[in-house]
Amino acid sequence: MVRQVSLDELMNMVNNIENFEVVDYQDDSIVIDEVRGGIVRIKDEEAKKELGELRKRSPRGGKPTPKQLSVTADAVRKLVENRVKFKVIFGPKEVIIRFDLDHYVRLSAKDVRAIGFSNRDEGVLGLISSVLEKYGPLVLLKRIK
Repeated sequence: MVRQVSLDELMNMVNNIENFEVVDYQDDSIVIDEVRGGIVRIKDEEAKKELGELRKRSPRGGKPTPKQLSVTADAVRKLVENRVKFKVIFGPKEVIIRFDLDHYVRLSAKDVRAIGFSNRDEGVLGLISSVLEKYGPLVLLKRIK
């Protein structure tokens, strides 16, 4: 569901651990859409029977730490100031800020991993790298093709 929010509402979504995607900007408001989880629904009854014996891996419990939420809020604020389109996805003890399929940042329990960037000043990573380094070491990883 696409809707317009203010920066304060967006910060509340981060603090409430709600996934979102910034799809556009209109004047002083931010246009967001909800991000759906990775659950696949199987409608075909035959496929359900065939796959019924497979067990789903239960996700590790927990939610992002307060420090991860704080750094994410600062990064989101910086990205919004620069009118960047991005997604924020919360997982168990991690946060992913995705810019496109090949470029994203993952705040894990021990460090920050930037995927698809060649250096800390490249593109949108340059906008938020100093904020991310407050959390932990910034590790640059190349996307595997």
